Amino acid sequence: MDYIDYYKILGVARNADTKEIKKAYRRLARKNHPDLHPNDEDAKKKFQQINEAHTVLSDPEKRAKYDKYGKDWEHAEAFEEAARQQRAYQRPRSGGGAGRSGGYGQFSGGDFSDFFNSMFGNQGGFGGFERETKYKGQDFHATLSLNLTDVYKTQKQTLGLNGKNIRITIPA
Repeated sequence: MDYIDYYKILGVARNADTKEIKKAYRRLARKNHPDLHPNDEDAKKKFQQINEAHTVLSDPEKRAKYDKYGKDWEHAEAFEEAARQQRAYQRPRSGGGAGRSGGYGQFSGGDFSDFFNSMFGNQGGFGGFERETKYKGQDFHATLSLNLTDVYKTQKQTLGLNGKNIRITIPA
């Protein structure tokens, strides 16, 4: 899904108040209403975008999520829950931090790459944990693709490696 800048659609500044947003919405809705352009699909699409932008920006809670998470604002609860779970499961290891200043859990909400790096990489394992236990046996390498929505619930998967089926459980 492409990023849609609701502020740009309504032609208002990011710091616009609700009165300015409502005024811009009414002006654009009148101009682009489908009744004025009955056979124009582009006008109908533009009108839907104007309505969507107004719906989000006129609601203080939705607007705050949109400002914080951008195009992923509708999944804000999932991001916040994942961040809460990450903080709950993280515990500092003896011998120092995680190679980043400030240790673990430094998700400020402004940069999702930091969030995903802290969850999935650059810290010695999932969620910043580094396993101390070494297992004997042969290592297998496989690639498993999951949708972002799939990582919110525990997944049971079967991988085929070297002619063998291996069942794994991927925790949420």
